[in-house]
Amino acid sequence: MTISLLRMWSWKKPIAPRLFGSIALVAALLCAGAAMGQQATLTEQESVRLGLARPDIEEVLAATQAVARSEADAAGRWANPVLDVQRESVPSGPARSTERSYMLSQQFDVAGKRAMRKGAAGERVAAATADAQQRRIELAAEIRRSFYEALYRKELVAAALAWDGRMDIIGTTIQKLHKGGEVAGYDRRRIGLERAGTQARLRTEQAAYERAWQQLAALIGTSSGAGAGALGGQLLPGEAAPLESLLAALDQRPKLRALQRRAAAYGFDQKAAQRGWIPDVTVGVGAKSVDNGVSRERATVVAVSLPLPLFDRDQASAGKAAAQAREAGAEARLKRARLEGELRGLWQQVRQLRAAARDYAAQAEQGALELARIAEASYKGGESGILELLDAYRAAHEAQVQALELSWNARQGAIELDTFAGNAQP
Repeated sequence: MTISLLRMWSWKKPIAPRLFGSIALVAALLCAGAAMGQQATLTEQESVRLGLARPDIEEVLAATQAVARSEADAAGRWANPVLDVQRESVPSGPARSTERSYMLSQQFDVAGKRAMRKGAAGERVAAATADAQQRRIELAAEIRRSFYEALYRKELVAAALAWDGRMDIIGTTIQKLHKGGEVAGYDRRRIGLERAGTQARLRTEQAAYERAWQQLAALIGTSSGAGAGALGGQLLPGEAAPLESLLAALDQRPKLRALQRRAAAYGFDQKAAQRGWIPDVTVGVGAKSVDNGVSRERATVVAVSLPLPLFDRDQASAGKAAAQAREAGAEARLKRARLEGELRGLWQQVRQLRAAARDYAAQAEQGALELARIAEASYKGGESGILELLDAYRAAHEAQVQALELSWNARQGAIELDTFAGNAQP
């Protein structure tokens, strides 16, 4: 929103110097705008794309999923076979008896526990993928907030620059009129004091904008000096999506899917632990030879071994996995209910904030123009002093700042709403 109060005053004396100053200021602003227009405009979508495409971000997200996949690969592998080699030499009369044996054994999961563990690991891979997607959504929201804060600060700089330009025009005019004896010295000094305040405000807003731009540049991985001032977009957000569509997509939110996948993984862990009463069978096949110096005998050896689950049938692991599954499932249901309530409230808030910002901008612009017109006419007619005129201009500037702040608040709410709905892109 821009409220323009640069007006041409009608005084009795010629005002060619003042008019020249106004034209020079407008020309300077137009030249600055043309120079900015030649720069590549950085949009919200481009900022998100650049930020999420950074190699470090991709590496972090890929590494998180790679850890889960490696665990899934490990859960699906068979146990390594065991090679057992023995040699025993004992005296046997005048000769020595030597016994050698070779046994290759393999453990077999006859209860299907490995398949259950593999299923649990697969669910954890899906949960890690959902976590990565949620992280991307949160990073996108952070980039979007930083982008619009920079845009908000840029608009505040423009408002402060316009206010300072007005004070410059008014100050130049009053200075000329004071020399001609048409206005009092108090007006000249008072406008000078007001001008100092507007310049301080302008420098403050410029510093805040520079900081916001540097933060955005760090997030998207671009040069901190490139593109400063060439931000494109509207601070006021568009209409929010229908509430029904947002609620329908809530179950697809990555954070909820991650909780549901972890609950399913604990369910697989529980099933595997409940089969602890079925032992793993180890089967071995080998050869054995006996050499007593007189004769040599050989034989084939087959061995089968299995533990007897008399005391430990993995009851503790089954109970732990069952508790973890119930906890994760309950947490997912509670999170779903809480997110639905927050989504409904945030949707209403965003609609109201947007309507308030839109309506205030329309009313403030018209009211500020009317207030400035009345103040100017009253000052020129000698019915009011410089304080009333400055107060009218200050009120116009504050109205513009207030309108920007309302739009910024509505935009922050819209970004939060998109994050709740699981949208990474604007």
